[in-house]
Amino acid sequence: MSQEVQKKWVPFGKTVRKLRVEQGLSLAEVGARLGVTGSMVGSIERATRVAKRQHVDKLEALFATNGDLLSFWKDTRLEGTVPEQLRSALSLERRATQIREYQSIIFPGLLQTTAYARALVTARTPESSDDQVDEIVRARVVRLDALKERSVKLWFVVDDVVLRRPVGSSEVLTEQLDWVTKLINTGTIRFQAIPLEGAPGLCAPFRLVSLAPRRMALYLEHAMGGEIVESQETVEGAHDLFSAMQSEALSTRSTLELISQIKEQLAA
Repeated sequence: MSQEVQKKWVPFGKTVRKLRVEQGLSLAEVGARLGVTGSMVGSIERATRVAKRQHVDKLEALFATNGDLLSFWKDTRLEGTVPEQLRSALSLERRATQIREYQSIIFPGLLQTTAYARALVTARTPESSDDQVDEIVRARVVRLDALKERSVKLWFVVDDVVLRRPVGSSEVLTEQLDWVTKLINTGTIRFQAIPLEGAPGLCAPFRLVSLAPRRMALYLEHAMGGEIVESQETVEGAHDLFSAMQSEALSTRSTLELISQIKEQLAA
C-alpha cells in the first residue's frame, strides 16, 4: 500500500538522495549505516517517512555535512505551513555569521515575541486555522535561539515608528519592548532606532547576511514575500545604505531611553 507524501519533507528527502548519490551509495548501504532497511531510506528520500533525529545524526556523520543537514531537518520540522519565501530566509540563517537588518514597519521576525508574532500572523492570514498559526509562530520565534547557539552577530536598525506601532494590543507591544530591552542589555543584539525627525530609510525592509569571509547575500522583503540577491553591486549598495542608517540612528543608550519613554506612554 502506497504511503502519502508529506510535502514539506520533499526538499529534505531530495537533499538526502542527492548526498547519497554523490557518495555512490545504495539505499541498502545507507540503511545499514543507520540501522534500518534500505526501503526505509527510500521512504525518507520520497518524503513518505520522516527521518528521526538519531537517523539524521548518523546521516550527518556519513555525509559530513558539518551540521547543515541537521539544521535543515530542524527547520523543516518546525516550518509547517511557513511560506516558501521564509524558507529562503531560513536557508541564509543556517549559514550566517552576521546578520544586519533594517525594518521600517514592524519588529524584525527574529526579535518578535510569541504574542506579537501571533497578532501579525493572524491579521495577515485570517483564513489559517489555530494549528497553522501555531506552527508559523513557533517557526518564527525559535530562530533566535539557533543563531545565539552559533554566536551569530546581530545588528538591527528600525524606524522609530516600529517601537510605537500598536500590534495586537498595548500589552502585546509592551511585552515586545520589554523583550527587546532584555536582548539589548544582555548583549544578544545591537539595536538602534532612527528618530522620526531624522532621515528614515525610506525603503523596503532588507537583511544583509554575512555567509563567509568577504561574502554577503541580501534578502529583500516585499509585499508578497522576499528574494535573495547575491549581485555584488546590489549587496555593496545595501551595505552602504545600512551604514548610513546606523549613522543617522540613535545610539543604543538613547534607543533604550526612547523605549522606556514609549512604555511609560503605553502605561499611562
